[in-house]
Amino acid sequence: MTPADAAELLTLCAAFDRRTIGESDARAWAYALRDIPLDDDTRDAVADHYGRTEAWITPAHVRKIRTGLRTQRIETAHPVYDGHPDESSVEFTERRRAQLTAAADGTLPSRTIGQALDAAPPRAVLALAASIGRSVHDEPRPYVAPETRAAIRKTLPGRRAALVELAVACPNEQCRAAVRRLCKSSRDVELRTGVHGARRDAYATTYATCPECGSGPSEPCTSAEPHPARIRAVREVEAA
Repeated sequence: MTPADAAELLTLCAAFDRRTIGESDARAWAYALRDIPLDDDTRDAVADHYGRTEAWITPAHVRKIRTGLRTQRIETAHPVYDGHPDESSVEFTERRRAQLTAAADGTLPSRTIGQALDAAPPRAVLALAASIGRSVHDEPRPYVAPETRAAIRKTLPGRRAALVELAVACPNEQCRAAVRRLCKSSRDVELRTGVHGARRDAYATTYATCPECGSGPSEPCTSAEPHPARIRAVREVEAA
């Protein structure tokens, strides 16, 4: 920053704090900010400062706020440099520095980490892509293999055969029934005709493939809870 640049910046400051500006002020600010250019980020630093406080701004404030603005752009751009096989360490440093500068200047757009890493599409998208070209009349495969369903039923007492969810422990905080044990209500009464919703979801996640997101047995759905289609699928198979 030159004294002329500093004088222009101080004129902007004076619009907020009514300070008087002299040649010595411009020279002092130019020396304190000698490695900082007079650009939009520097001007924005002054405006941001006076948008938050009435205290007089100093060169230290300008430097700190300007650095914060540029650092935020770098963080949102997630710059990733893959490098070149034949480049030297000096070339790597120069190119990486140029990339970070571009991100700080805003010429590198904001993007997610996945976009920056060119990550593969989500599992649900891959599942949809895999179904392209398959006839809609194809017989869908069962979400719970018949042999798996038979093995589960054999582990349960005869009077509890319908409650296949007993094959998993109940994750309900107030119940925590072990495998093959009936769920209990808040009054410590056994539930003989059903199980807690959390246990139903756990059973579907453990043994069924989700028709909505493609998650396989023991793989959680892409949502926070199992998709309703997964719950319906496991119920339809058990009713068959």
